[in-house]
Amino acid sequence: MTTFHQSREDMHQGLVHELVGPGPRRPERFPIDLKQPVIPDEDAADKVWFDAETGEEILKGIRPTNRYGVGVLYPAPKNSEGQHIEREDPKVDGTPGLTVSDELSNPSIPDKEMEEHFKKLSMVGGSIDDGTDDDLDLSLANEFSPSSLGVSVNADLPDGAQLIVRAEMGRYEALEVTQRRGGYKYQCWVRRPVTVTAVFTAEDLRVEEGRRRKVKPTTGPELLNEGLLSIDVDAFSRTIDGNHLITLVLTNRSGTTGRWSDDRILFQAGFDVIAEGAAFTPYPELRTGGAENEDRHELAPAEEAESTALLYRRHQTFALGHGCAADWDKEPGETVSWVRAECLPSYEAPSITPTILLPKTKRELTVDMRPLADHERQKEADEQVGQLLKGYADWIKRKRGEIGDLPERHRAAAERHMENCEAALGRMRQGWQRVHTDPEVATAFRLANQAMLDQQARAALAPRPTVVEPVGLRIDAPFPSGEVPADRGKWRPFQIAFLLSVLVSIADRHDEDRELVDLIFFPTGGGKTEAYLGAASFAMFLRRLRDPGDTGTDVLMRYTLRLLTAQQFLRASSLICAMERIRDRRREHDLGVDSFSIGVWLGGATTPNRHDGQYGSVKLHQRLCKEPATAANKFLLTRCPWCAASMGPTEAQRKAAPRGGARHQPTVIPGYVKEGNKVVLKCPDRQCPFRDGLPLLVVDDDIYESPPSMVIGTVDKFAMLAWRPEARALFGLGPDGNRRTSPPALIIQDEFHLISGPLGSMVGLYEGIVEALCTDHSQERASKPKIVSSTATIRNYREQTQAVYARQRVALFPPPGLEASDSYFSTWARDKAGQLLPGRRYVGVHAPTLGSMQTLQVRAKSALLHTAANLDEEQRDPWWTNLCFLNSFRELGNSLSLLQSDIPDYLRGIRRRERLDTVRYLRNVMELTGRRRNDEIPRAIDELSTAYDSGQAVDVCLASNIIEVGVDIDRLSLMTVVGQPKTTAQYIQVTGRVGRKWLERPGLVVMLYGAAKPRDRSHFERFRSYHERLYAQVEPTSVTPFAKPVTRRALHAAVIAHIRLTQPDSLKPFPYPEHLVRKTTALLQERVDAVDPEEHEAVRAELERAKEEWRAWQPTDWEANPYGGDPLNGLMRYAGKPAPDSAPNRYWEVPTSMRDVDTECRITITQDYHQEGQ
Repeated sequence: MTTFHQSREDMHQGLVHELVGPGPRRPERFPIDLKQPVIPDEDAADKVWFDAETGEEILKGIRPTNRYGVGVLYPAPKNSEGQHIEREDPKVDGTPGLTVSDELSNPSIPDKEMEEHFKKLSMVGGSIDDGTDDDLDLSLANEFSPSSLGVSVNADLPDGAQLIVRAEMGRYEALEVTQRRGGYKYQCWVRRPVTVTAVFTAEDLRVEEGRRRKVKPTTGPELLNEGLLSIDVDAFSRTIDGNHLITLVLTNRSGTTGRWSDDRILFQAGFDVIAEGAAFTPYPELRTGGAENEDRHELAPAEEAESTALLYRRHQTFALGHGCAADWDKEPGETVSWVRAECLPSYEAPSITPTILLPKTKRELTVDMRPLADHERQKEADEQVGQLLKGYADWIKRKRGEIGDLPERHRAAAERHMENCEAALGRMRQGWQRVHTDPEVATAFRLANQAMLDQQARAALAPRPTVVEPVGLRIDAPFPSGEVPADRGKWRPFQIAFLLSVLVSIADRHDEDRELVDLIFFPTGGGKTEAYLGAASFAMFLRRLRDPGDTGTDVLMRYTLRLLTAQQFLRASSLICAMERIRDRRREHDLGVDSFSIGVWLGGATTPNRHDGQYGSVKLHQRLCKEPATAANKFLLTRCPWCAASMGPTEAQRKAAPRGGARHQPTVIPGYVKEGNKVVLKCPDRQCPFRDGLPLLVVDDDIYESPPSMVIGTVDKFAMLAWRPEARALFGLGPDGNRRTSPPALIIQDEFHLISGPLGSMVGLYEGIVEALCTDHSQERASKPKIVSSTATIRNYREQTQAVYARQRVALFPPPGLEASDSYFSTWARDKAGQLLPGRRYVGVHAPTLGSMQTLQVRAKSALLHTAANLDEEQRDPWWTNLCFLNSFRELGNSLSLLQSDIPDYLRGIRRRERLDTVRYLRNVMELTGRRRNDEIPRAIDELSTAYDSGQAVDVCLASNIIEVGVDIDRLSLMTVVGQPKTTAQYIQVTGRVGRKWLERPGLVVMLYGAAKPRDRSHFERFRSYHERLYAQVEPTSVTPFAKPVTRRALHAAVIAHIRLTQPDSLKPFPYPEHLVRKTTALLQERVDAVDPEEHEAVRAELERAKEEWRAWQPTDWEANPYGGDPLNGLMRYAGKPAPDSAPNRYWEVPTSMRDVDTECRITITQDYHQEGQ
């Protein structure tokens, strides 16, 4: 197996060489004797030079201040007012990185193809500035030429102890080199090492007031012009809790009262602080690890704050940077011997593995789906599951034994953690016991394992191209055998453990944990989807086994982003096909005669909501047949989920599209078949068992007509409940409002951390209606649905669960242990010797001397692009594509402009400076944002998956928050983040897109901080602390479903939704349905009391206002839209849609989306004041 660990080091060093210096020491460099700085001829002039005596680099034709922008210290002004000293002209050639001769002899290379490509990108629909850049660019003129940097440390200073400060930096001295032939003169700068050492004794530092000590630079004999530099190292000491809080600052005081030249500037600045006889102690801050000077722990409930303190007790802060980052040599739990002031910090976050090694044999614990799916292999299944349960029990016992060694302040939290672990173990044992004692549960469990086994095999199949021929369709690949590879079909331990833990509460509607919300909390890429898909499969099989005729929707699976929803639909479709194959072939015929099916329930921009109409499926299909290259494909499915035969417009059809307005002969679209007045999905391969129809529904009309077993949709879609009474079919209700089948018994909410803020508040309001519709009243005791959520990042999860679901109990799975590095089911990945395996490396870049984020982007991105192009061919693939995350469309537009001109120019400058033969060209720059058409997103992801050796790999992908979830591309290892993301949760999710195959392709994340943004600088100065405790930094979320802005916007919509879905279609809003309104308002009032009792009166008043308006308006129709209902006497209109002037102001605005709680105003021109005198 090829690994890319060394090439990651090369990429990191390439960034150091370009931003900090000195440059790389290439073997083809030409030595210059500075005692006689003469070169023989033009051949020598065309090489990279270095000092023959010292080996130090020589910069030719470019000032060091133009060459390097990180780790630069300018001389501090000497006058008392601290006025900025005028510098010499910083430019030699007008362009950083180029010499005058290069500028004249190397004209820019035109590239018409790229010009057209960028033109297309810049024309993508949508505004460039979305106004979401929260950080104000402040003018920090005095910060752009820093003169000092420092660190603060906390130290125990016994008698005789001392702190030693050692700095190894560089300065550049001007010189002139003459070419013997021709007499040409070259202006150059040679690097000279600068070493500074300062010693502070305990006696020096044992003072209350600041103590300053000034030292002169200690340098070797190569430093010319002795006395030119003046460098101070100052120490300021304060006593706190018996220790000394010491700030150590290195300052360049080489300035004069006039101009200075580059030889007075320090480069590669930084220093180490070594403790001799002293001890560094944790930094005395209440805000442990906070990156923005705010105590996140105080914002969290006491128990959660205690849990965080326990889990991260070994991850302490030992230094704080000032104008730089701080680093230290400590692994968690070890002592610190040195602290460093670092200008280009890096931190390697440990990789998380779900692998469990058995204590004695160190063999991997595996749970194979095959014996779990086969009742004849029950003994083997018992051994594997028993081994898992026993291993967890032993781990809990060991951890309990460690509680006594913990500090007293952590023991209460540790006890709670172990109690939660024991509760989870007990639920797993109950689940496994139920498999042995309940025949229906046992059968459903075995069938779910078989379905998951088949799903793993089918989802991994490579696409099989479909070719459209005159005589029909041909699949250009053999039909898959269906055999499951030996390396597949295995549960990750936490996945099967989760399935066992929720099994009883799914199977028994009156189980005590039925109303417990199970929250899967596992890092990105850990396999959360398979865990809850297994639970969904079990639930659907069990429902059919208990009643083969109970064929309605059983599982509602919801997401927040359409990209993730569409992707997970394709993923879950393989599972449904596997379940349907099991049902169809089962001899017992105990799963009913109706197919297992899945439907995707999204907005009209993503899927066709109807079959008829201008935007219905039939018209969409016609447009696809006529214009396969340009027409929108809203049928989502691009391959058969069972055999992987490609569906939709083929590559040949897209490429053969006519240009210039020429007419195109209608063609056949593989897999999309018009039958009567609808379009159905069929596998194009005649060998496939789904050749006559796939059990997949993408049109709302079909979903309402034949409710699928599983519905996947966005939470936004549920705002349409008030507008689409036919959606009652999803809840087992018929057109008459009476129950036909059982309601959904399992609700799955992925990426639960995104259900927060305004969106989460709207979801929480509607959730009361959704839960009421999903509650089964068929027995004497009502049964609420089981709720499962998942996330990789969350805080205040109990409060969020209470606000959204009105449920008091929630359980994390896997429950945490005593340390963040070990929960039994997830641990830090280590080798056999116990050393950490490669993780995702974060590199922080803060460059105030470069002056702007644009310049920093040019330098950093060019360095990464250039270094990747100069790796060995077989090492380039992970690093060739730079996935760039930007916080706003405005920043994305800026980056796109840089990629069009500045970065290509700078890359050519690097080639000339380094005297290389080739230059990196940007031939494939992609934008991956919500502005792209829905059907373009899957193709874009396929492009990102294209390997370097194909010659078609993407060079740079500019991405927005659309990549926060759902972009799982194993080949990507390189990311650039432009500006600190708005939340830590987003930062974790976004950077989790690279380095997913960490053992082979470890990730590299380059974080570019804005020099003019205080928040960015704060994160940079606490770089190590922030990244070492990354998950502990996640901000608490807020969900207020009954706050006034939410209730004014949508409370009436919830009332209408409940009434319309539970009553016959014939019901009209007049006469006023008193008893129905009373029943619904009581339901909502009960919800308020469970979620936020303080809002009881405010909600009651809002409901009373709505009732009075309804009575007074006497609407004759539900809708008052121009193309539906009665515009003059309807009850509700689409929110935000203008009403005609003739329409009375007697209607409610009802949202069609859950986004944007705050009302937007619209400006109109009025004639009311046009008359004279008004």
